[in-house]
Amino acid sequence: MDYREYAKDLLARKNSLISAYGSIKEELNVLEREKVACKEIMNECEVLGRDRSIYEDRFINTLASLDDCRFRLSVVERELRKIEKGMTLLSDYECALIDAFYVERHIDAVEEIMERFYRERSTVYRDKNRALDVFTRSVYGVLQL
Repeated sequence: MDYREYAKDLLARKNSLISAYGSIKEELNVLEREKVACKEIMNECEVLGRDRSIYEDRFINTLASLDDCRFRLSVVERELRKIEKGMTLLSDYECALIDAFYVERHIDAVEEIMERFYRERSTVYRDKNRALDVFTRSVYGVLQL
């Protein structure tokens, strides 16, 4: 099992995870407001003596959606924390390598890094592999089993 492949996949999903984090947080806020509104309507129905079963069903569905949303948020947060922890051991140069090759997947990543850091092509590729190894070890503890 090559954990570098897992690391590459995790890094490739970084931008979508960041986007998902914002979307899920927004969805969570909407569901929280909906839960409060359902609860208030159910209380009003009780006071007025109206049938509140429709709102109880909606309330239960909202609670289930909230649980699902919280679970999805925890998964996204865990993945983002992994990326964050993996990047903390890297230098600025290594972070730029990881971002260019694995996160942003630039077509001209080699030329971009060569020009920006004044490195030779072979050095960039060697450093990219080393940076990925450091990232993988810091996230998964091993490179290969």
